[in-house]
Parts: sequence; C-alpha cells; structure tokens
Amino acid sequence: MRPLMRSHLSFGPVSLVFVASISIAACSSASSDGAANGRGNDAGSTHDGGDNVVSGDCSVTSTGSSGLLIRGEILLPNGPAKGEVLVDGSGKIACADVDCSQTNGYGDATILACPGGVVSAGLVNAHDHTDYNTAPPIDHGDTRWDHRQGWRTGADGEQKLEQPRTSSDPKVLAAAELRFLMSGVTSLNGSGGVDGLVRNVANYKNQEQLEGLSGPTVFFDTFPLGDSNGTELTSGCGYPSIRSASTAFEDGNYTPHIAEGINPAAENEFACLVGSLVTNRTGIIHSVGVNATDVGKIATAGAKIIWSPRSNISLYGNTAPLTVLKNAGVVVGMGTDWLASGSMNMLRELECADSLNQKYFGGAYDDKGLYEMATKNSAIAIGFDSQVGSLAPGLVADIAIYAPGTNKDYRAVIDAGVEDVLLVLRGGRPMYGEQKIIDALASGCESLTVCGAQKSVCIDTPNVKLADVEAAAASSYPLFFCKDQTPDKEPSCVPYRDSYPNGTSATDGDGDGVDDSSDDCPTIFNPPRSMDGTSQSDVDGDGAGDACDSAPLDNSTK
Repeated sequence: MRPLMRSHLSFGPVSLVFVASISIAACSSASSDGAANGRGNDAGSTHDGGDNVVSGDCSVTSTGSSGLLIRGEILLPNGPAKGEVLVDGSGKIACADVDCSQTNGYGDATILACPGGVVSAGLVNAHDHTDYNTAPPIDHGDTRWDHRQGWRTGADGEQKLEQPRTSSDPKVLAAAELRFLMSGVTSLNGSGGVDGLVRNVANYKNQEQLEGLSGPTVFFDTFPLGDSNGTELTSGCGYPSIRSASTAFEDGNYTPHIAEGINPAAENEFACLVGSLVTNRTGIIHSVGVNATDVGKIATAGAKIIWSPRSNISLYGNTAPLTVLKNAGVVVGMGTDWLASGSMNMLRELECADSLNQKYFGGAYDDKGLYEMATKNSAIAIGFDSQVGSLAPGLVADIAIYAPGTNKDYRAVIDAGVEDVLLVLRGGRPMYGEQKIIDALASGCESLTVCGAQKSVCIDTPNVKLADVEAAAASSYPLFFCKDQTPDKEPSCVPYRDSYPNGTSATDGDGDGVDDSSDDCPTIFNPPRSMDGTSQSDVDGDGAGDACDSAPLDNSTK
C-alpha cells in the first residue's frame, strides 16, 4: 500500500499535517491535567487554544505532537454523552468517556472540537456482494419471488432476472467502497474489494485488505449447500455438496446465505444446516424463511443474523422475522446485499430498517437498537467486535462524525445523508469528510463536492485516483444522492402486500393482507408465507402469532 500523507506528526501508519494558521504555541503550553489550552470537558464549546470559540460543526483548534482528541456528542456503548474520544498515536482508542484528561497522551493530542457533531463508531456493513455493484438496481416491477433460485435460475417457473456482471477492476471496486465510506462505513464483509478505502474482512486469507485489523478473515459463503445450479428441496438434504464445518470455520467466522425465500424449500435449507454450520461463530445472511422454532435453534446455538431488509422486501415482499429474533435475544447485524436489489450505502439501509420498524414491526427496536445493527451488532456477527464497532478503549479508532441537523444522538446517524458526514477515520486515519477538517488533518487528499458541500476523499488504493473512481461510477451508479433525493431506481422497502391497493388500511393497519379482526398480530406485518401453509405462523398454537408472541414456543404464554 502506498503512503498517502506526509508530515511531522506520526499517527501509526498515518502521517498528519496541520494547517499553518493553527497556533503552534498552544501545543507547548498544554498540560496533561487538561487545564491549559481550552482542554476543559465542555464538548459544547470549541476553543482555538485560547479563549476564542470557533464556529462550525468541527474544527481543529490546536495541534499536538501525537494522537487526536475529539470532543462532541459521543455515542458511547452505554449511551450518548457529551464527552471525548482520545485516539492514540497507533490509531487506537485510548479513552472514550465524558472526561479523558487522566489518560496518558491527553496533553499531547491535537484537538478536534465538534460541538455540533455526533461522534459514532464507524459503520460496519456486514454483507455486500461488492463485485456485483456494476450496474443500477434491477427494475422488476411488481414481481416477487418465493425463493432466490426463482430469480436466479427461473426455478419453479418463476421469472428469471438478468443479473449484473461481476468485476475485479480495482476502479469499479473502489467506487463501490467509496459509496460505503461516504456514508460512514469503515469495515465491510464483502465478496470483492480492493486494498485501501473500506477494509474487507471477508478476504479469504488475504490479510492486506484488513487494513490494520488482526486475526482470521470471514468465510463469506453464498452457496453453503453447493446449490448454485438452482437446486431446491422441500425435504431431505440431498443437496449437491453441503459445506463441511472444518472448511466453513477454517478462516474464523462463517457467514453463509441461508433460507433466502418464503417457501418450504427456503426453510429446508436451515433444517439441513442447523446441526453443523449454525454455531456461535455463524452470522446467517438473510434468514427470511425461518419460523419461531428455527429462531429458537438460532438462539440456542448463539448464532447471529445479518439482515438486508431492502433487498429482502424487494425480492420476496417479506424479510427476516425481526420481532421474533428480538424476543429470542438474537443479535441482528445489517448489510446492504448489493446494488441490484439492495441499498447503495448503509445510511439508505438504515432508512429502510427504520421505516419498517416504525410502520410494520410496532417499533420493536428503539433508536439505539437500530443504530447498533449498523455498528456493534454487525461487528459481532462477523466476529470483529473486539476490534471495531464501538467507541471503547482498546478498539481500533474507526470513527464517523455526523452533523446533527435537527436530530441528536442515534437519530443523527439514522436520519443522516452523505452530506451530513463530517469526518470518517479508519484506524485513526482521515479518509473522508469536510474539506476544512481533512485539510487540517491530512495532505494528499482530493476535493469532491457533495450536495453543495466541499468534501475531501483520501483514496489509498494503489494506482487509483478520484477521477478513476468517478469514471467507474459514471458507467455504473452514482457515488451519492443527497438525502432529500430518492436514489435512482432504488428498490422498494414497502412490503409486498402493502404495495397494492388492499395494503395498509383502516381495517388492515399493518398491511399484511389479513383483516385486523382476524389478524393474530394486528400491529405487526406477518402475512401467511407459503412455508406456513395458509395461516399466519403460530408454532405453539396459542392464538398469538409468532411475530407478537413474547414466548412463541410456549402455548401457556402469549
């Protein structure tokens, strides 16, 4: 990997350079007790090294000899607080708290004050077929499928979709990664990637794309049953070749595609894999075709779910049973799937998840729960939560700072657009953000106008420049859309039943096609699936549907 930045200050693998207009004298008088140079703990006030307050969402207010101190509204693991994050010279989080002044290195750090910013862990995209992101989303109108083999191969007489081509072109893959980076993503579990930009943890033993993380990579498995030929079975396990456990977990964690559909064949996939491949090191991608009994087995095994709501809704008109998973205590992470039927970046995926949660899942998840799907839980699902996904001491300094607008706390992230991303650090290294911030922290980056705002991008992919990435995006899909725009051809996030005239109505409040008077979960979308027969799923037969039953495997409790 070629070096990106030059300067007199070391930041682990990163070099930083600060604008000359910032007072160097402030550095020499700094004290580790936080008394000098405006190093008090009021994150709502930004000082320039003296008594002057600097306006704006974020400003570098004094330079130091090592590390970076960020002040603002911090999304700490136990909740939001006005506080500080101290990044040490190696690019790790030394402290994240309301007051870091007693931490070694505090007095030596450069100060980035963000009184109008919300400081988050970098987002983690736990699932994307990055090498397929070569064309706009596929417009398939009102067509929905019962199983992925239907749209993939035309199985069961369903309409086959012409899928986008794959690409190994570094410029095309860099464009896909930059789309994610611009939304605050720092780590990706993807089927393709390049050195630099967003790290890819599913790199099949090529440690270079981990971008400073350690440990084994993730086995991203699209066909754990060897069924790329279109095989569907409704019973038995006579699939072409079921992945062995020794191979699945050889690289560390395992993220297989399982139960992608709503018919009996989708659920049968789970039945054939639960004994050997569903473990506490498994992050199951999709799991649309599972019921409460299956969820109980997932919970018992300690497996996690990687949810791609937009793609699920677009292709199947339904998605994983989120309320059942929540009641069972299953960790749910999140990923974009691919451009063909999913979201272009994680902020659009969060938008979809939020709308489903509010309108169709009865608000089962609070804002923190949604936010953690895109950060901590995704990191857990891919087995990297000891390194990324949270603002906690000892973790890698993957940080995204968002402008709050009219929002605050988690909602500033959930409702953000790309123009609201003020800064993204990968391992303490500036990668993208407001031009004035990047110019104060780094050199060698390139300017990019985003929704009228001047941003800078620090592309560290060998032999790739911003112009190359923009050219690749021009022939595939734009790098960004502003938050007041719906991305071109964006797939639907409205469940199938509710997208028709007889959807949400005065008599069918959740739009699942079942009248409220006979709906066993009238406020939660739970239509009968072909895997359930003709009725809504109620595996314990107590009259309360699984989707709203706090104990769906116990018929004595509803």
